[in-house]
Amino acid sequence: MIDRSHRSPPLTEKELSAYHEIFFVAQRTQIVAPLIWYPLIVLTLMIVARLSFFDNWTWPPSLVLIYVITAVWVLGSAILLRRAAEQLRDTALNDLRRFRLLGQESEAKRQTFDELIAEIRNLKMGAFAPVTEQPFIRAALFPGAALGLLAVGQRLLDLF
Repeated sequence: MIDRSHRSPPLTEKELSAYHEIFFVAQRTQIVAPLIWYPLIVLTLMIVARLSFFDNWTWPPSLVLIYVITAVWVLGSAILLRRAAEQLRDTALNDLRRFRLLGQESEAKRQTFDELIAEIRNLKMGAFAPVTEQPFIRAALFPGAALGLLAVGQRLLDLF
């Protein structure tokens, strides 16, 4: 995608820096975002292992607190990443709008800035993906879905 930034008329590196930053963040967070899954998968396995289906474990309040703190920490980190990415997008769009206003003498340059602004607005990868496609939303739903399926399975086994 960055290769498309060399447009006609050519823009200066300063004018393109906001555009490059956005796509760099999108590419990096697309690679890092799946790492959000791993702590929650381990946490889910730890919760599942303590269910009465496997053994008669108790749920001391301190253990529940540790599980909750871990889940909140992971989800909070993902939410903060998303918020920082959206703030960066807003800053980049403001910079491009400012450069567009400064480049009023050239219609072709204004059109190029309009295209860059549209590309940044429509970017939907990495931390810029819609909320429903964010790994932290999927990660939050995964433990609940796994526990729900296990509870249904346990009830079905009790029937037989």
